[in-house]
Amino acid sequence: MKITELLAPECIVLGLEAASKEEVWQALTDKLKAAGAVSDVRQYLADIAARESHGTTGVGFGVAIPHAKSAAVVTPALAMARLATGVDVASLDGSKADLFFMIASPINGGDLHLHALAKLARMLMHSAFLTALRSAGNAKQILEVIAEREV
Repeated sequence: MKITELLAPECIVLGLEAASKEEVWQALTDKLKAAGAVSDVRQYLADIAARESHGTTGVGFGVAIPHAKSAAVVTPALAMARLATGVDVASLDGSKADLFFMIASPINGGDLHLHALAKLARMLMHSAFLTALRSAGNAKQILEVIAEREV
């Protein structure tokens, strides 16, 4: 499954003002709920926090990829936020994250979240891709930047 198939335009938030990773998680989970991908916000946030307790999802270069398999997920989906100012995520390189990709996977979703995580990680290794994500003006442009990399 392609990232662009998981990431709906209405699940992209640009210019998000947040003081913590938890505020970002809340905003993205609210988007996933509104899109019908998550049925229980509180449960999904608890599952994200539980996953994060096993190790940071701050992968470096200003990027975080919070993810969880959860009974609260109705259908696989992705939400993305670009923050006005980065927040601390205990990143592997010490950087504050200003780009968040939240992967929502149902309990019975197999390894979908791992495949999505791997695809994202490969794309995010390219500085030109990160620059394009940070300069895109709207959700449509974000999806175009991702689609170009998925070819």
